Amino acid sequence: MNKMNMELPNELCQEFARILGSTPSIINGVCTATRSRTNIHPTVLGRNAQSFMFVPQAFSFENLDATGKALCLGETVVLEEEINPFISCLRENGIIVTALHNHWLFEEPRLMYIHFQSIDEPLSFARKTRRALRVLTKKDVGKSYKDCDNTMGMAEKFCEKFHDILGGMHTFEDGVCTVMDSRLNIKPRVMGRKGRSFLLLPQMFVFESLTEDGKALCSGETVILEEEINPFISKLRERGILVTAFHNHWLFDDPRLMYIHFIKVDNPVHFAEDVKDAMKVLTDNIVKC
Repeated sequence: MNKMNMELPNELCQEFARILGSTPSIINGVCTATRSRTNIHPTVLGRNAQSFMFVPQAFSFENLDATGKALCLGETVVLEEEINPFISCLRENGIIVTALHNHWLFEEPRLMYIHFQSIDEPLSFARKTRRALRVLTKKDVGKSYKDCDNTMGMAEKFCEKFHDILGGMHTFEDGVCTVMDSRLNIKPRVMGRKGRSFLLLPQMFVFESLTEDGKALCSGETVILEEEINPFISKLRERGILVTAFHNHWLFDDPRLMYIHFIKVDNPVHFAEDVKDAMKVLTDNIVKC
């Protein structure tokens, strides 16, 4: 994995995020705005799955040109009944819908994910996206369960080890440990524009819902090249990790970027060690179109 670079957001980035009701940040030099759909309370493999991994909304823009237009990307978790109204709103505003699919298995309620892109002025893209987001319900969906406070100390200790093994940057909040990095050795173009957005090059690993037996819901996602998919899957399956999806997220990308998602209820340190070993099949060479 490659170390992510973070800076303070400028005024344009802050306004982009404000329109979208999100938190702004600069990751790898790219304005990124993120939030979670906190009204959706899923379980995965019978465990609380409240982290950003499961209920994300993320948006970015990069490579502003002389006309003020940029490569703009977005993704959101959606419920099945929200899919077509949301897609219709995106298309009415000229935004390209690039993927619709699951990321996980054994979840309740059923979670789907929509990815979309456009070459547009960032604030125009943000306003168009905000209009589409208004069709998504604000009602609470699913049941929220309080995790056991007795495991918080153990979870925090596990988080340090989880991060030490997987690298990148990490956070620990309310019992959720998140590790994030980017595969910056992959240098794609999307719609002819260079891309470094975390939405294009993510590696993210999370554990949550730790129980007193030392096991948690562990999940992972990484961008992956086509030729890496099957070797990586074999490594995950050898370790009993469930592969839940692999697919594109974007269109008109070069090289072709795929994304793989995987889960296991496991000791977080064991999961991190197994994932780290599996990632040895991923190239560290520079890959570009």
